[in-house]
Amino acid sequence: MLGDSNDNFLQHLRVHCCNDNKIRNFPQRPAHTFDHLRTSVRYGFQSPPIERDDDQLLSRPQRHYAPGCGFIWGAAGSAFQIEGGLDFDGRGPGTLDIIGSLPNAEDSANAETADMNYFLYKQDIARLAAIGIPYYSFSISWTRILPFGNESTPVNQPGLAHYDDLINTCVEYGITPIVTLQHADPPLNLSLADPAYPDAFLYYAKQVMSHYGDRVQHWVTQNEPNIAFGIYTGTPYSAATNIMMGHAKVYHWYKSVLKGTGTITLKFANNLALALNSTNPDDIRAASRYQDYILGIMGNAIFLGEQYPAELLSTPGLNLTALTSDELTYLNGTADFWAFDPYTAQYATSPPGGIDACAANSSDPLWPVCVFNTNVQQDGWLMGQASYAYAYLAPQYVRQQFTYVWNTFRPSGILVSEFGFNPWMEWSKPTVYQLYDLERTLYYQEFLRETLKAIYEDGVNVIGALAWSFLDNDEFSSYYQQYGLQHVNRTNGEFTRSYKRSLFDYVDFFHQYVSA
Repeated sequence: MLGDSNDNFLQHLRVHCCNDNKIRNFPQRPAHTFDHLRTSVRYGFQSPPIERDDDQLLSRPQRHYAPGCGFIWGAAGSAFQIEGGLDFDGRGPGTLDIIGSLPNAEDSANAETADMNYFLYKQDIARLAAIGIPYYSFSISWTRILPFGNESTPVNQPGLAHYDDLINTCVEYGITPIVTLQHADPPLNLSLADPAYPDAFLYYAKQVMSHYGDRVQHWVTQNEPNIAFGIYTGTPYSAATNIMMGHAKVYHWYKSVLKGTGTITLKFANNLALALNSTNPDDIRAASRYQDYILGIMGNAIFLGEQYPAELLSTPGLNLTALTSDELTYLNGTADFWAFDPYTAQYATSPPGGIDACAANSSDPLWPVCVFNTNVQQDGWLMGQASYAYAYLAPQYVRQQFTYVWNTFRPSGILVSEFGFNPWMEWSKPTVYQLYDLERTLYYQEFLRETLKAIYEDGVNVIGALAWSFLDNDEFSSYYQQYGLQHVNRTNGEFTRSYKRSLFDYVDFFHQYVSA
């Protein structure tokens, strides 16, 4: 166990950037004390071998749990989910418009209004500042800048002006912006598999980064591209290389041509899979295979310079072509730190008939991942308190989320770019009950406590955490999935925002543990 006097350990926590509120360029990660167990730990079926005495931990001075004054904390949202105004100021059609624009399916969320943030952004930023949120992560709508998405499209000046004022408003209120270039909403006429996608994405990024780069120092190229594949999205796995090349082109241009001094990454989705039965080799393989499909598919090349996982390349009919040596060289190292959205964990087990039989049968409903996921433990109990979707209040697996990434992909630092909880049927309760959202408070506090343990007991350099979402939004055609730290009244004609209890508690946690 790391003792109080371990100065070297404290030096490894590279988050002490008090003077300028910037993410630093991180040194190489130190050799981990249990790197020799990387193979087993990486698959999520074995907890890190750390000796802990919880009574001793709790008796330590509180300063030992503070992640540092440079810790990035705040809240997040995305353009399509909050803005509304799909037809305003020259915005072009986006991919998500087919599920959100009018006329849409009965009882679906109306993306034409959403939270009306396109018109109320100044109020939203003022409210975040008033309660003490220092970082705001948001995305820019690609088709507000380039209505048809590519180089033949004139740059839409009203769109540029809108985000210019949004960013200026953040700066005015002392909030640091974190900007995502693409959050699930590329242009309608440009699929992720289109060979033209990488250059089109680069052209769009050039307009945005050159225009706002003097005020934005934290960039995310793509949101959760690692789960963009499959029958539900229509994007083939063969598009993975295309997507990563788009990201890498932006990274190299920003660093080498624009000479940008900020940081760039992309953010991954990941609900960690653990073997349902940690002594069953089939379940161990299932957990490993799931993580290969979710994180290895892009993390291998970008963080390790390594090939697609063998489990993917060996799946019949996946049509995923191995990366060339030139592609691996170009992709390797194109993220300054790791960013992911570890809402929860789950268990993985082999499907009936086994993984190989499923992988050979493209008509199997579990193909191509061919892993059965569950939140029910072997003893029949749930792993934790269930939400209204997939998140669970299960803090016992937070540290394994971090150590899996830390030991597998060896990044310089890890940012939790989204995490949140949507209580069961919160939307159906009277507003006064929605505002007293104790379950959400418990989710955030327990997650963050385990994050502090990951930093100080496991040696993981966690550099920040951003809550999803800063207000109830359009969860891709649903208003019923409420993750918000604020309630939105969509029936009074004013879209009135109201703080929930969880937002006060979330801010209080950081004011207690993070130095000013």
